[in-house]
Amino acid sequence: MSTAPLPHDPDRASTTFRLGHLSDTHIGYEAYKALSASGENQRSVDVAKAFVTAVSEIVESDPPLVIHSGDLADRTVIPIRLILLIRQQLQRLAGIRPDGTRRQVVLLAGNHELPRQRKEACFLHLFDGLPGVQVVTRDYTQLRFPDSGISAGRDPLLEDVVVHALPHDALKTTDFDLVRPLPGTVNILTAHGVAGGSELYLRSLGREFTIPTEVLARAWEYGALGHWHKQGPVPLMATGAGADTEKGRVWYAGSSENMGFGDLKENGTRRGWLNVTVRAGRDPVVERRFVPIRSMLRLPVLDGKGLDPNAITDALVERVRAASTSGAVVGQIVENVPRDVWSLVDVAKVRSSAGDALHYEVSLRSRQREIAKDGEAPAKPLARGLGDVEAVLVERANELLAEHEREGALVLARELLALELERTASADASVAAETLEESTAEAVVDGKQADESKVVVS
Repeated sequence: MSTAPLPHDPDRASTTFRLGHLSDTHIGYEAYKALSASGENQRSVDVAKAFVTAVSEIVESDPPLVIHSGDLADRTVIPIRLILLIRQQLQRLAGIRPDGTRRQVVLLAGNHELPRQRKEACFLHLFDGLPGVQVVTRDYTQLRFPDSGISAGRDPLLEDVVVHALPHDALKTTDFDLVRPLPGTVNILTAHGVAGGSELYLRSLGREFTIPTEVLARAWEYGALGHWHKQGPVPLMATGAGADTEKGRVWYAGSSENMGFGDLKENGTRRGWLNVTVRAGRDPVVERRFVPIRSMLRLPVLDGKGLDPNAITDALVERVRAASTSGAVVGQIVENVPRDVWSLVDVAKVRSSAGDALHYEVSLRSRQREIAKDGEAPAKPLARGLGDVEAVLVERANELLAEHEREGALVLARELLALELERTASADASVAAETLEESTAEAVVDGKQADESKVVVS
């Protein structure tokens, strides 16, 4: 039983249809140096393959409506060959079904596709005009499916369906009081962003615009969310989920492939789409569907404290040999090894032992702990000044980013830091000038008042 059932509406109680929900396919994503036989980045090929597989499964499942809830592509600009691939797959999704109706597709813009400047068009609008495809990139939009125009030939079951679409940027400007189910219709919410009250919300608190919990709790027949790569329901009692990991009215479809080692924390071995049975006035029935993806794994963390370079090398090789690394993307973290010791580790030998992997990377992570004397609290770490910023950037990059991501991230971080220092220096100079001007003015006034006092006294 759901903890928060939808109100019963006898006028639409018989409306039941299926919906395909996928998200975060990130076409154009690239990582590592490995190339395919055709010379393309292999991870880019993997991501595209997962997308095509998901599309094929959805077409075979044959729902009358498909929603892609954002981040169809990984960047605002992608190669033309990938745009053509997307177009081809959208035409498959919005094709004529065995019963003669046309499947309807809703495309929502995520943060990855949207240009930063509103004057620039999102490339998703290249698909405007495709029969059965509706694109929403900027503002909150209510989509209907009349049997005419772009949605001509749709399934009669969609006659009373309204999709309330909130692309990523709309979360910044929308009056959420307007985002409400319409009476007498079957209401589906789709949004790309952080669901208020979710685990992702707690992680990103203060850093992202959220989908408010009061919006999610409204009487939607289904909520199709994108942005979080973890597949599953939003764990809010108000949406019928609570502690039940297979129930709820609002779901993230998750990504169709892993986009880095961070995704391994979010059911990273299983990626795919959701096969949803929408039932008017009742909670949906959601079936998880998974597609084959490339293996990605992190080997057990190696604590190298007290080990010499040879022992560290042997331990790393042993970890590789104990794992199934063939064709996989493999990561290894090493802790508590001084850099002078690490410089003597035979990393080439370790990489050679992982030669059957698509990619192997080893990252050195420092774990600085304050050692307290018996009965004393640990000493507080010394504050770092600007002279330590470069070291901090490199340290954090080594700890948090994959090897192939570090160089570009550090370049960007240094550029942003330089701009901030320049802005701060300019602001300080401006404040100093204003202070000098105010001090001068005060001195002039004080001098004038002193002269006037002298006149009065005399």
